[in-house]
Amino acid sequence: MPRPGPKPTPTALHRLRGTFNATRHGRDRAGEPEAVGDLSADAPEWMSPGQRESWAYAMAHAPAGLLKPIDRAVLAVWVEAEDRHRVAVMQQAKLDAGSSLPLLTKGRDGQPSPSPYLRIIRQAADTMLRAAGELGFSPAARPRLGGAGPRPEEVAEPDTPWTRLKLIHGGPEAG
Repeated sequence: MPRPGPKPTPTALHRLRGTFNATRHGRDRAGEPEAVGDLSADAPEWMSPGQRESWAYAMAHAPAGLLKPIDRAVLAVWVEAEDRHRVAVMQQAKLDAGSSLPLLTKGRDGQPSPSPYLRIIRQAADTMLRAAGELGFSPAARPRLGGAGPRPEEVAEPDTPWTRLKLIHGGPEAG
């Protein structure tokens, strides 16, 4: 039965962020699968030239070391949606170029109706955002990925009575 609450953060992400704690994150994760290898920068052969360009862009700008071969399908979904979104936006721009009523087309009865490209644009954007969230491609998703925090020697201890006491006594923890 699934646990209530947010999805657990994979151990690999805790390690990447520098937040891994063996006591907290070690329990219940003994059999947690980890993806191996790095995703190839080469786009699948079945992609169109526009999709290959999107793949190359995504691979060049994705968080380093995060995308694994198993992520290929999720990235392909993002790439296809990004390409579909771009094509629909360009087609809508062509329709709007000579129109006095942008974002509208004439229906069968001659009355203005919303352009069919608007639905394609919205659906592609929704797909892109969902896949981007899984891949860490959005500003809201990146903080979940985090990064390695500062090294312990770079973290300044707060000025408290306890840290001053350590300095006075010159113990092994004294800075």
